[in-house]
Amino acid sequence: MKIGLDTKYLRTVLAYFLTACAALLLIFYFCYHLFNGFSAGVQTQLATSAAENDVVSLEGYLLRDETVIRSSQSGVVDYAVADGERVGKGALLAQVYAASDDGSVRRRVMAIDEELALLDASAIGEGVVSSDTSATDEQIDDLLYTIRDNLIDGRYDYARRETDSLLVQLNRREIITGQVQNYTSRIAALTAERAALTARLAGGAQTIRSTTSGYFFYGVDGYESIFDADPGTLTLDAFDAMRAAEPTASDAAVGKLVNGYVWYLAVPVGKAELDPFTEGETYTVAFPYNYDITLDMTLERVLTEIDREDALLILSAGAMPEGFSYLRVQNIEITTRVRDGLRVPAEAIRVIDGQTCVYIVRGGMVELRRVEILLEREGDCIVAAGLEAGEDETPYLALYDEVITAGKGLYEGKVLT
Repeated sequence: MKIGLDTKYLRTVLAYFLTACAALLLIFYFCYHLFNGFSAGVQTQLATSAAENDVVSLEGYLLRDETVIRSSQSGVVDYAVADGERVGKGALLAQVYAASDDGSVRRRVMAIDEELALLDASAIGEGVVSSDTSATDEQIDDLLYTIRDNLIDGRYDYARRETDSLLVQLNRREIITGQVQNYTSRIAALTAERAALTARLAGGAQTIRSTTSGYFFYGVDGYESIFDADPGTLTLDAFDAMRAAEPTASDAAVGKLVNGYVWYLAVPVGKAELDPFTEGETYTVAFPYNYDITLDMTLERVLTEIDREDALLILSAGAMPEGFSYLRVQNIEITTRVRDGLRVPAEAIRVIDGQTCVYIVRGGMVELRRVEILLEREGDCIVAAGLEAGEDETPYLALYDEVITAGKGLYEGKVLT
C-alpha cells in the first residue's frame, strides 16, 4: 500500500522551524548589542578636576634689620619676654645675673618656663562639654601618628614640637573628664619656685631694656651685621661677599631686636631659571625643613648683570608665623605656576583636522570635544577647563564628560549599539 507525504504538515513544520530560527537570531541580536559583544568596545573615563603645581627647590638667605643686644657682664640671663615677642621702646627684655652658678639654676628656670607655657596653653575655652572627649581624643590620635612618623623619618625637632602639643591635649583631657579641675595650684607652685630660684642668683643684676620697638629674639648667629644689606640696593657682588664672610663673635649677647615685621630672602638662581619669575608677583613659598610652614612672599627684585650667568631673587614676607625658625639659610620650595584644569588620560588625546580633541560618549553616541593641553605628566594630561567655543565650533571638554580612552572606528555621530 502506497503511503503519500503530508505536504501540508511539512510546510507547517518548516514554517515553525524558520520562525524559531528567526526568533533565535533576534534574541542573539539583542543580547549581542546589550552586552556589546561585537560593539566598538570603547573604554571611558570621566574628566575630573585636577591641579598641578610647578615647583622649584632653592636655597634662601635670610635678610633682616637686626640689632644685637649685649650685656656688659657675663652670667645667667633671665628673660622677661618670650622669644619672638613684639616689644616697645624701653621694654624690659632680661635680667643678667653675675653669678658663679654652674647653670643648674638657670636650666631649672628654663624648664619651669616651658611647663608654665604648656599649662597656660592647656586651659579650655567656653562651651566645652564635660566628659566629651571625642574632639580631644581625635587630636591626640593625630598627634601620636605625627610624632611616630617624624621619629621614623629622623625629624626629631619636629617630633619634639608635636610632643608639646600632645601634652597640652592630654592636660585638657584631664580637665574635661574631671580628673583635675584646673592647673591653678600647679601654676602658683611653679611661679613661687621660679621666684625663689632667681633670688638665689648671686651678684647684682643688670637690667636689659629695648632701645627701640621691634621683635626680640633670643638666638644670635653672628651674621646680624653681615646680612643686613638694604634689599633695595643689594648687588650680586655684595651678596657674594655676604656669603663668604665669617660670623662675628657673639660674646655677652643676650638676643637681638628685629626692626619691623617685614623680612626678606635672597635666593640665588641661574639666569636660565628666571622665566617663571616676575617682579611684583606673589609666590607660595614652602619651608619643608621648617615645620612645613608655607608663606605667600612677594618678589621685590630680580638682580642680574650682563657679564654674569647667575641672578638673585629678593622675596619679602609680611608675616612672622609662630614657631618659625629664622635660620640664616633656608631650604625653600617656590610654586611658580598652578595649573587648574581637567585630568584626561594621554591616550585619549587625538589630533583631528588640525585640532587637539578627545572623543566622548553622550547619549549613546560618540561626540568630539576640543581640548587645550596645559601639562602632560605621568600618562595624564591637564587640559584647560571652563573654555567656551564659538557658534558652529566644536565644543570644549567639560567636567565629568565621559572621555573615550580606547575604541576602534570612532567618528563624530557614531551610535554605540
